[in-house]
Amino acid sequence: MRENLHLARTINFMHEHHEAIDMEKEASWMRQEKDIQAILEKGAESFMFEIPNLEVAFEGGEQTLCCMDEGTPIGDMRSAGSGILTEGEQRTAFVKALKAAGVKEVTSHAGCGAAALYRKRHGLDEMSVDEVAMDQAKRMAAELGVPYKGHIMDLQRPAEFHHARIVYVDATGRFNPARLKELPPGFVVSRRYMTPEQALEEVRIAMSIAFGDHGFGDKFFPREPLLIVPIADATEPDFDMDVLLRELAQVSDQRVKIDGFRMPQHTLAQAA
Repeated sequence: MRENLHLARTINFMHEHHEAIDMEKEASWMRQEKDIQAILEKGAESFMFEIPNLEVAFEGGEQTLCCMDEGTPIGDMRSAGSGILTEGEQRTAFVKALKAAGVKEVTSHAGCGAAALYRKRHGLDEMSVDEVAMDQAKRMAAELGVPYKGHIMDLQRPAEFHHARIVYVDATGRFNPARLKELPPGFVVSRRYMTPEQALEEVRIAMSIAFGDHGFGDKFFPREPLLIVPIADATEPDFDMDVLLRELAQVSDQRVKIDGFRMPQHTLAQAA
């Protein structure tokens, strides 16, 4: 009898917990709805250029390698799990590019989805996800010859789910949406330091998270798409908008809309 009562209470608690998460997801979705609809109606560039002090998002200077996760508040160099899934020639090229850009440190974070995927791929059942994230971030730091800064526990998103409705594909190497509260939260893929192939793989990882149980899932559909927002550097032919759009054309999904913007010219002048 006691066991049945305990089981009933457990089931009821789990049900209430899931209901609470669903309500929080809905509230988070709606908080972003005005901005997302404005981007869809005006276009990404018009929306972004109406934001006062947009250049703050491009201040750069942190040179920290961190996860693409929308909850990580620091870092201009973004990759799933701080590069945990990058292997072989892509990893060699990625490390070389980061070194050339002056990377200073590496971080990991709690509950990293990329670390969970790495753990599953490599059969590391004896380690927790956080242990895998920290271990592999330390490995990356050693390859880069820089310090491992630490494990971020406090994320700027709900612990239970990803609330990103945007994937920023940053070809400037300077962009961090967490610096500016007017910017919708989003995954950040640092295309600047990646081969086109690596960047596409990482965009697809972000999409799989957004479309999965830990993201907004089936709330995305053609009229309410996940936005993929390339950010171009007009001073660099390899990172201009036409190049980025050609690369991202390989991402095929009716639940996705691709629309980008160029880094503001006055920001370019400051960077020169």
